[in-house]
Amino acid sequence: MNFFEQQDAARRHTTRLVVLFLLAVVAIVVAVNIVAALAFMGVSTDRLTGAGRIGVSGSFYVFVTLATLALIAGGSLVQIMSLAGGGAALARMMGARPLSRASTDPAERRLLNVVEEMAIASGTAVPQVFVMDDQQTINAFAAGFSPSEAAVVVTRGTLETLNRDELQGVIGHEFSHILNGDMRLNLRLMGVLGGILLLATLGRMLARSSSRSNSKGSSFVLLGFGLIAIGYIGVFFGRLIQASVSRQREFLADASSVQFTRNRDGIGGALAKISQAGSRVEHPRAGEASHMFFGEAIASGFGSLMATHPPVQERLERIYGRPVAISDIVARSAPAAASPPEHAGVSGFAGGNEFGRGAGERRSAGAEVQTMVKTAATAVIAAVGDVSTRHVDYAASLLDALPQQVRELTRNAQGAKQAMFGLVFALGGPAKLTQMDLLRASGEDAELVATIAAEVQGLGKVARLPLIALAAPTLKSLAPAQRAAFLVLLQQLIEADRRVTLEEFVVATMLEATLGERAGRAVPVTYRTLEPLAEDARLILSLIAHAVQADSAAAFDKGLKELGLALTLIDVSAISLVDVKAALARLNQLAPMQKPRLVKALVHCALADGKLSLTDAELLRAICSTLDSPLPPFLEAMPYAA
Repeated sequence: MNFFEQQDAARRHTTRLVVLFLLAVVAIVVAVNIVAALAFMGVSTDRLTGAGRIGVSGSFYVFVTLATLALIAGGSLVQIMSLAGGGAALARMMGARPLSRASTDPAERRLLNVVEEMAIASGTAVPQVFVMDDQQTINAFAAGFSPSEAAVVVTRGTLETLNRDELQGVIGHEFSHILNGDMRLNLRLMGVLGGILLLATLGRMLARSSSRSNSKGSSFVLLGFGLIAIGYIGVFFGRLIQASVSRQREFLADASSVQFTRNRDGIGGALAKISQAGSRVEHPRAGEASHMFFGEAIASGFGSLMATHPPVQERLERIYGRPVAISDIVARSAPAAASPPEHAGVSGFAGGNEFGRGAGERRSAGAEVQTMVKTAATAVIAAVGDVSTRHVDYAASLLDALPQQVRELTRNAQGAKQAMFGLVFALGGPAKLTQMDLLRASGEDAELVATIAAEVQGLGKVARLPLIALAAPTLKSLAPAQRAAFLVLLQQLIEADRRVTLEEFVVATMLEATLGERAGRAVPVTYRTLEPLAEDARLILSLIAHAVQADSAAAFDKGLKELGLALTLIDVSAISLVDVKAALARLNQLAPMQKPRLVKALVHCALADGKLSLTDAELLRAICSTLDSPLPPFLEAMPYAA
């Protein structure tokens, strides 16, 4: 299945799960009514007469039903609200520590490097990274509502036990969950399960508080234990559904990890070591998130029936395509300490590309602009959400070749801000004095930004999106007000010359997608077809046609054929950045299987003459990113790509 099919499959799973959970809720409501009636029958001094009148009263059952539904809904709402912060909120809920991007710990630096490689290779934002320091077993999970605000969490045991290849296999597995829509599904599962769990919690409280030996107390004890039993019965069925879905998605993620890395021993070695070191997570809320982990986080208690993950041996046999001995895999696995340090040259590409050359040897900007990717539109569509080994190798080479001082800038909030200001400053034309004044008025070191801009400009156009990807997770650590102020100043710098270039639009769009007001929020599926958003599609298609192709009318018409709508090209003077942002926000609310239609139209428009410059490829990738349809780098446009 392709990216969009996987997104749709995850959404269909969500719908099915909601239906099944609703059926479970109905069964729970009936059971609670029965238990409540029996309990209140015991309150009456005359169990044969008085209680009968209580038990058969219609208002009694209505009250119990409404109270039960309110408890379940309230519990689910509280759980959902606690997860409103997305992946980072869940990571903190599980006791994980946000990993500083400035960390000097070799194991932590290795993890950050692997995550950055996979993000750049897949065209997604670099996730925030967390570590569960008190967990010595091997496990990990990815969480979030969208790829732009994902968080990756690993245990301390994962860092200390796995070598680099194995760690890459685990991270590749988690990126599959990010790309295939599993994260949102998993968070919804947690929300629903929280409502049913509340019944069990209330039952325990009621049983404890009413344990005194009197007739009323004994009845409430009965009610309490009844609620406990009903709550856990609900949880049993909820987790049964949860487990069946999770197991199938785990097989897919394992296969994707092998596809990304072309190394079966990476993820295979990690799974083999789990069989020795274990994957259990000792945390009070581990059960709620058990379906999200790389390995089995809790003991199921019911064997494979309730297991959220397939047996390790079965996963290994699917990975290798044959029966394998765990001891053989472990025997040929290098220890974690033998992994190479994370520094320039680790991937063997340093000095072999544009970044490794001296300033006088770097390719000129003019030559770089002329670099064209020649490809078919169908190939671009197929690349959405797809990562190859070549992409991972390219990302590794690019990161290795970035000057250390530039990478260091992106590892702290102030440096990341200055790097992004420098990126915009390097793109500016005649308005540099105005930009300097804006920076000084905002309390920024304008001279330092100008120095950074010169360094960034020397890196070439190909470094633009990777630098944004590296800076974004650091900038996410800023308070909401600080992020908003940063984006306002960035926009002022862009508009200082009263125009917005294509390159500036790309920078603004990518940073808005990861740091803006809507970033991190669950995007609802509001539109089942593209037709209600015809004007929005027209605007974005017109933008692509004017920006990318000399014959904009012909390019627009070529894209229009994929849409099948009667639309006309919008004049370039009528296209505003504000309108484009609003249109992209609405288009992102399309159903997953409607997005290929739009992406195909944009790609056919951009490739009307069969060629795409590096700058134009950036524009296409930026727009696809805002539609949660990440495009990996166009390697054909990278003259030094391995």
